[in-house]
Amino acid sequence: MSVKKIGLMCVRDEADLLPQVYPHVRGLVDHIYAYDDGSQDDTWGLIKHSDYAIRRVDDKNRPVMDRPHYHHLLERLKKDFPREPVWVFITMGDRFFLNKMPQQVVEEAAGHDVVGGVQLDFLRHRLYPWTEENDTWPDMSNIRHTCRWMKYDERCIVAFKLRPELTYVGSKYPWPRGLANLKVQYNSPEAPLRDVIFKEMPFLEHQGRRSPKSVMWRMQSGSRTMSKKYQFDTSSYAGVMESMRRYYDPYKVYPWVDSSSLDKLVEHNNDPTWDDRAVSRYFYYGLEYGYKVNPLPRRRDI
Repeated sequence: MSVKKIGLMCVRDEADLLPQVYPHVRGLVDHIYAYDDGSQDDTWGLIKHSDYAIRRVDDKNRPVMDRPHYHHLLERLKKDFPREPVWVFITMGDRFFLNKMPQQVVEEAAGHDVVGGVQLDFLRHRLYPWTEENDTWPDMSNIRHTCRWMKYDERCIVAFKLRPELTYVGSKYPWPRGLANLKVQYNSPEAPLRDVIFKEMPFLEHQGRRSPKSVMWRMQSGSRTMSKKYQFDTSSYAGVMESMRRYYDPYKVYPWVDSSSLDKLVEHNNDPTWDDRAVSRYFYYGLEYGYKVNPLPRRRDI
């Protein structure tokens, strides 16, 4: 019996990226199960024709469930595939697969029930500051060519085998409850489920932070609530730039061309001595300066 590959896509206000992300994921899995978690834009119009799709307002169990969007889709998958072998991929609406596609992930996961991976934040090549003129959001038609710099974001679960005992009730994101007791591929025996990473892992390209204009829209439209931890000024572009400076100042980043770009990232991330901020800043600023003279080549992975 062939293994089904199903993308679990929980989305909210991703209409700027879904025209690129959705076809990318659709071509890599057998089915997409989608949940619109209260979008203010046209996200629902872009995902409603998935193999299974539901909006938050139609989820009757939402008020009494933990992680209700993931829980709903997982329970629906159990109902639809009670006996077929299924691998579930947590795809979201703003992530691309990079070095390994779902079919390869499944083929290499023999003997494991869960596959760990790495989410990388991809950022616009910002040698020069954001301005209202160069910020083209929501026109993200060529965002993957524009976003050339990447930084390590987090270890994450890329895929898991569908099992009847798995649930999102009482579990922390991004885990269904029960995965921790299963065999997780690419765990480090010395630091299980920690920040140690391996180049052999699947890497995902995350486009979560778009631009200051997108931040303004998300805050002002009610798409995202204001954080209690930071004070945000979304009344003007300059206000966003000042209050969100930690997002839009130069990052500790690497240039991406293809999967060979992971070499230095993995080396430095796993080096416990690579903690000196002054040294790391010097390294990255020097890297960025070099690319002012010799611009990055066109991305070869897409």
